[in-house]
Amino acid sequence: MPVSEYRKMFEAETSYFWFVAKQELVGRLAGRLALPARAQILDLGCGTGVNLQNLQKFGFAVGLDYFAEAFSYCGKRSLTELVLSRGEVLPFREQSFDLVTSLDTVEHSEDAEQMVKGVFRSLKSGGYFLMTAPAYPWLYGAHDQALGHKLRFTKRTLHDLLRGAGFKVLLLGNYFGLVFPAALALKLFQKKFGSKSRTISYRLPFPVNQTLLAACRLENRLFPHLQLPFGTTLTALCGK
Repeated sequence: MPVSEYRKMFEAETSYFWFVAKQELVGRLAGRLALPARAQILDLGCGTGVNLQNLQKFGFAVGLDYFAEAFSYCGKRSLTELVLSRGEVLPFREQSFDLVTSLDTVEHSEDAEQMVKGVFRSLKSGGYFLMTAPAYPWLYGAHDQALGHKLRFTKRTLHDLLRGAGFKVLLLGNYFGLVFPAALALKLFQKKFGSKSRTISYRLPFPVNQTLLAACRLENRLFPHLQLPFGTTLTALCGK
């Protein structure tokens, strides 16, 4: 991911609806897992650390990222358990973690298969892998390129990737469905007119941002019991 993106993320992750809603969904799903009291957790592609910070309530959480720039922002959140490495090369012993999270990371990988197999290897037996990834290859556009995405996924391609690594897929569904019409319009506009070198602004008028966040929070309460058949993000929970 472009280094310049980390500053934008850090400034927006606690306010912009997309970041906040996804963090709350991850917290909701993680809170329902059968984790040990002092779970060992890895946040793969931790970025500026907001998810890593939230995961600390579930156990001992370590963050991994490829860019040292990300860690300067993690430091602002008083996070120190950080590892500099590529996602395809996890420098941990086999069966080290009870939970690994990967939030919109796999699409950056040069070798997604190797990355997911590495996650499987690093998980303890009975452990969990919780991940999100962008949906619909036909939506791939300028914003994806600006972020350094290599691809977007269908349910089938993500399912096959996870199963191929040895995971049992416990949950796989679309998310950001209630805001899908607005997101679709934005994605199609970006695909045609967006910048390939600069990401979108994460600033919205406060009423618009709060309305979108309220819709996402409603979807959080319904998910995964009631899943919409569409949404710009895929969410997967896997077991080993």
